Amino acid sequence: LGEVLKANNFGLEFQQAVTGANKHSVSFMTVAKGTDGEAPAQIIGHSAESAAGIWDRRKRRMSALLTITDVDQLSNPTEFVLWLEDSVITCKLDDGKWKSNKEKHSIGRVLAVAIRNDPQGNAPFGRSRLTNSVMALNDMAVRAFVRMEGNAEFYSTPQLAILGIAEDAFSGSVEEAKFKLAMARLLALTKDEDGDIPQLKQLQQATMTPHSDMLRTVAMAFSGETGLSPSSLGVLHDQPSSAEAIRAAEHELLIDIMWQNQYVLAPAVEEIAGLAYMVKEDETSLPDEFWKLSARFRNPEFRSMSAEADALTKLAPVLPQIIQYPTLAGRVFTDDEVDSLRQEAQKGMVSDFINRVAGQSAVTPEVAAEVAKGADNQQGRASISGGGK
Repeated sequence: LGEVLKANNFGLEFQQAVTGANKHSVSFMTVAKGTDGEAPAQIIGHSAESAAGIWDRRKRRMSALLTITDVDQLSNPTEFVLWLEDSVITCKLDDGKWKSNKEKHSIGRVLAVAIRNDPQGNAPFGRSRLTNSVMALNDMAVRAFVRMEGNAEFYSTPQLAILGIAEDAFSGSVEEAKFKLAMARLLALTKDEDGDIPQLKQLQQATMTPHSDMLRTVAMAFSGETGLSPSSLGVLHDQPSSAEAIRAAEHELLIDIMWQNQYVLAPAVEEIAGLAYMVKEDETSLPDEFWKLSARFRNPEFRSMSAEADALTKLAPVLPQIIQYPTLAGRVFTDDEVDSLRQEAQKGMVSDFINRVAGQSAVTPEVAAEVAKGADNQQGRASISGGGK
């Protein structure tokens, strides 16, 4: 599987599919047999803008998928693929005529997986993160910026008023006179016929503060709707936020991300891996041990290096005792991590036992070799029982 995933640059391909799912609620990833010069199993992502599928509620997977794989300069489809449970049908436009090619398979399911965002009972293909509230708040922010831009023009060139000046004081058109009055650095005004000096006053301009406050209000509402921290939206506070404050601000978002990773995206990755294995090996079913394969995502919660080092320093001395109690270890590690730690601990115990036995002078080399052989078998069984990752 590692070879197939690396050949398909799976990390980037999957990330693009997740981004598309956040935008459109769902995206799709298909698995097909590669041709010469391609990966043994081609894993390709498809946006919801160019694909549509049918969801089977009983099987909890797709029963059919249509993907548009090529278009002309006017964005008209010139090639599309229909993915069915027993075949893959490719249709191409050639000289104004459609030609099809049907390839059957015996896997018994559609060779595609839906990458969903927040699936619901009434929305199995998920929901977009760009909700109506998010779009409405975005429109409010745009209007606030437009008003701020208009006010900034008057704020940068304040209006002036001259009292006690004749109408013919400025030559040329009225607009030209206004421009000269606004842009001139030195004004020379003469007294009127009564000897009075004209008075020049600057009109008070509206402050920019109300617009800034409006943007801050919209940003806070946007933060509440999406779970993003206000600082990520450009709302700065007088005091820098501490690590605990950042964690509290992103608490709800972290819960959503961890739930999405564990219960939505991880099963999708495992499903893709299973399809890639069957396509690559020309198998119609998965091995009995394949159910042990699990996908793990990095913890999205921010932790400083000092906090990580402090946690490892405290856990290391008591780790062998903790992993002997799954309930206690489950408070710190995930189930997969507990299995991995127990597997590694068993390997370490076997290695120590071999070293102790081999170091005893009373043991003959033949006995030591036999014990080592049995320990190797025990180590192999431990690695299998631990489950793959």
